[in-house]
Amino acid sequence: MKFLNFAENQTDPFLHLSLSDLAETLSNSDSEVQFAFHSYFRPAENLITVSHYWNDIFDGRQFDGMKSDIYLRALGNVHFTNFTDVDRYLSFLQNKPLRSFRKQLFTLVEDMRIESLCIMKRPGMSDAFKTRSALFQKRFRARLEVHNRQNQVIDSLFCAIYLQAIGKPVALGDKLATYKPYLRHLIAEIRKAKSTKDVAVLTTAFCDELSSDHADMTTEYLTMYGTAASSSAVVEDEQARELKSDDTMEATDKEDKETYDEEMNTWHEEQEQEGSNFLQFDLEEGAKSDLIGEGERKEESGDQAFVSVQGASKQSEGSQFDEEALLESRDTKAVASAQDPLGEANRNVREVIRHAEKPSGQDQDAYRTAKAEIQFAEKSLRTAIQKTIEQKQIAPRSDLHFGRLNRKLLRLLTDENPRLFYKKNAPSTKLDVTFSLLVDCSASMYDKMEETRLGITLFHETLKGLDIKHSITGFYEDAFDADDQEQPNTLFQVINYNRSTQPNEGPKIMQLEPEEDNRDGYAIRKAAEDLSERNEKHKILLVFTDGEPSAYDYSENGIVDTHEAVIQTRKKGYEVIGVFLSNGEPQEKEKNTMRNIYGTQSLVIPSANEIPAYLTPLLKRLLLRFV
Repeated sequence: MKFLNFAENQTDPFLHLSLSDLAETLSNSDSEVQFAFHSYFRPAENLITVSHYWNDIFDGRQFDGMKSDIYLRALGNVHFTNFTDVDRYLSFLQNKPLRSFRKQLFTLVEDMRIESLCIMKRPGMSDAFKTRSALFQKRFRARLEVHNRQNQVIDSLFCAIYLQAIGKPVALGDKLATYKPYLRHLIAEIRKAKSTKDVAVLTTAFCDELSSDHADMTTEYLTMYGTAASSSAVVEDEQARELKSDDTMEATDKEDKETYDEEMNTWHEEQEQEGSNFLQFDLEEGAKSDLIGEGERKEESGDQAFVSVQGASKQSEGSQFDEEALLESRDTKAVASAQDPLGEANRNVREVIRHAEKPSGQDQDAYRTAKAEIQFAEKSLRTAIQKTIEQKQIAPRSDLHFGRLNRKLLRLLTDENPRLFYKKNAPSTKLDVTFSLLVDCSASMYDKMEETRLGITLFHETLKGLDIKHSITGFYEDAFDADDQEQPNTLFQVINYNRSTQPNEGPKIMQLEPEEDNRDGYAIRKAAEDLSERNEKHKILLVFTDGEPSAYDYSENGIVDTHEAVIQTRKKGYEVIGVFLSNGEPQEKEKNTMRNIYGTQSLVIPSANEIPAYLTPLLKRLLLRFV
């Protein structure tokens, strides 16, 4: 389970999945989509990133902005950018002044070139690009004012170039006035660029006119990668130059430190945004550094911002769609499903079966106490179900061909084939249903487990009293032993089907305790396998949980994997109901998560103390359907 959600840069996994499918469709390849500081395409890794900038847009334009990143990378860079020319240009920059500005200007002009090609090829993309342009106009105009105040000439020039290119020119300061003719020529030539090579020539010609006395850009708005070899060389060279920096703290204080009365005292000139200092450390003194530079570390299991979600779409060849292709596609999906029957995210899971021990005296005492607390609710529920069954048993069956003669004999004259008989006693009606209860035993259940055991006791006693077979299973993952090769997942079989209606099984429920992580999708698939071996006509799976799935390498794609497990189980004809246990009034985000995973068949319980009150009508509604 997850803690400190407020500190995470979370992305809706279903949105992530949509973007992944879109990228794979446009690129005609099995592209991977991640979220990063900048949007770029890495051809060597077939990696497409969407900028975190869009996460701060809280209206309907956010999705358009993210789609525009995908359009530029999956369609634009993949199909229209010549990465041989990109490699050549990046290598050319290594010993050039204003290298950051040159690289970002090259990226900006190339993005503008491929944007027009994308719209030409797919006119429907124009709306997303219009949204992108409107948001970037506001962003770069605000940043231009900041750079002017801080006397960052080249940064101001970059913002001015973008605004001029989209037809929103701004007044240039005195230090930039001499570059107006070159700027006008650059904007005019951008529309004439036909290739990546033309962009490189145009960018080089403009940058060569700039004075070498200007300091390079301090803010990084855009970036571009070539093939692995050239990109690595550029990155290594940049890192080497940073490591060789001999700027001292005192020298920096004397030369670079500036203060502004209107600014916060945590401001640093390398910081792109002056606000939003929550949980963020900003340098006040030291050698120059890129606050959000290109250097990236290897992804770790606890990361949220860089987690990827594997989509269900496959590579398209862009060929004529026919019946043969349909059959091949089905065969491919069947093979993939056979290879990972428990889901691709659970490929390395190692199953650990744990059985309940013989209840101790303490377990039995605790169970007697819990049973006494739910006795009234259990008895009233069981009585209501039994009365309904009895009414069915004594209800007369009418309109039969034989049996007792009915008093309504008029149908002998009015009906062609009258049915005049009835039988008073119907055959015995037994509930042909079985239940499986999965209990989330993650660490975050520590403050709810006692009340959860109370609700499970109600569940067990009610079904036992009605002679309904059921199972109760706790599930959790060993977080300390989980790694890339193996993730041990324990299925704690508290009560199994065969012994569920026998006496003295209930105290085993008291052995459920909070453990570590939870991999819900895996547990649901295993429970579905057990249900498939049952002979009952109706099969119901209940999942008690207190939030999103969270396990090793399962952070955000866990929601998608759990949703897929629910869909697969329902396709087998089993009912799956998610029961969310909240601490206080549930937040809208938590409700949406349960709705995304379980659809309309989910129950949100505001407090663990109210579990019996909410569980009673749920069980009653389910059981009465099968009487």
